[in-house]
Amino acid sequence: MLDIESLVSEDGSLVSRKLWFDEEVYRLEQERVFGRCWLYLGHESQIPKPGDFFTTTLGEAPVIVARGRGGEIHGHLNTCRHRGLRVCRSDGGNARSFVCPYHGWTFDTDGRLLGMPEGKEAYPDLDKSQWGLVPIAKVESYKGLVFGNLDANAPSLRAYLGDMAFYLDAQIDRRAGGTEVLGGVHRWRVKTNWKMPAENQVGDVYHGNWSHQSIMRLQEMSGINADPDGVRSGYQDLLDHALNVACGNGHGATTRFYPERAHPDQRLPGEAPEIRPLEVNDYFRSVQPEADERLGPVKSRIKGATLTVFPTFSILGSVFTIRVAHPRGPQESEIWSWVLVDRDAPAAVKDFIRSYYTLTFGPSGTFEADDGENWEQVTEGARIAAAQEHPFHFGMALGREYTHADLPGRCGSILSEHTQRAMYRHWRDLMVKR
Repeated sequence: MLDIESLVSEDGSLVSRKLWFDEEVYRLEQERVFGRCWLYLGHESQIPKPGDFFTTTLGEAPVIVARGRGGEIHGHLNTCRHRGLRVCRSDGGNARSFVCPYHGWTFDTDGRLLGMPEGKEAYPDLDKSQWGLVPIAKVESYKGLVFGNLDANAPSLRAYLGDMAFYLDAQIDRRAGGTEVLGGVHRWRVKTNWKMPAENQVGDVYHGNWSHQSIMRLQEMSGINADPDGVRSGYQDLLDHALNVACGNGHGATTRFYPERAHPDQRLPGEAPEIRPLEVNDYFRSVQPEADERLGPVKSRIKGATLTVFPTFSILGSVFTIRVAHPRGPQESEIWSWVLVDRDAPAAVKDFIRSYYTLTFGPSGTFEADDGENWEQVTEGARIAAAQEHPFHFGMALGREYTHADLPGRCGSILSEHTQRAMYRHWRDLMVKR
């Protein structure tokens, strides 16, 4: 019998290697993590018109997300009530109905069973109202981000986000027009457990200057990390101004928090403004007053680097990217990644952001290649039979977390693993709760 509670120490500093490869652990996660938590479905901009839809997964469960005739958003399991086939095999589009390819049962975009071939003769007494697509128990949006939950007893999405909403706002609520995702979704598979991308983006800055040192050196040689007008960029700016924040429910973020006297350009979104076209920086400068007014005097001084909404949704604010690590078995994840921009930004700004994302953290990006290799080797190392009794160490800066006077959550240095410890403690709490 698997003793879940023993896999993570009380303080979260020791974590069993089983979390990264064990089949029994993974199967229990599908019920107790992915069956209970709010999971990212997509962005409202993907379905702007009635009848628009896209398909995705909640954990391993296939899902259709569609915009109803009245503008409401519906989420249903993508499985026919007759024999279980997927009634929609497209990634997205616009449809009036979904038709099962096996026997032709037809469902409305709101999930209702509309009919089937020879229905009057074959099913004269069937109550069609009882045989629609299985609905996702809860579907809610937060400022354009659409989440679903399979647990009808789950708290609201806003309650689940808790303190994380503060840090999300700093990135997605800067303008009245909101955000949108550009084009389609990039997808690629990494032979690693889903917890590796989540852990990396919940607050692992420690790896950056080491794992990505070859790219950092190229930046130094090209002058990207120069210090124009007293504005420091890149890794040094993280060291000077960033902190890690544990936000409850396993969520965490790495964020810069600038003093009121900081140079205005330091608060501009994204990295390396010195290599951006002038029109891109001019755009961000022009909308900064709007962001300041919307966010207020404290939140407007936040500049997000990375964050994770437990279990699998992350934003890489430094490169304008949102992503999900979908579980595809205990030792494989499928990364889904989108480019996130201000809806009302000029086309030239959106084009530059798309190209910068592609260069850095797209599926062939320079930084992404480093991270993917690391995650795969962690999973390999976890499986070493001779090392099974030796847990992974998450004790960096243990006990040095603190409460910040202006910021919600528990804060600590970026050279701390307290966000990872909080994530694994929450994982344990979910897994031991029946």
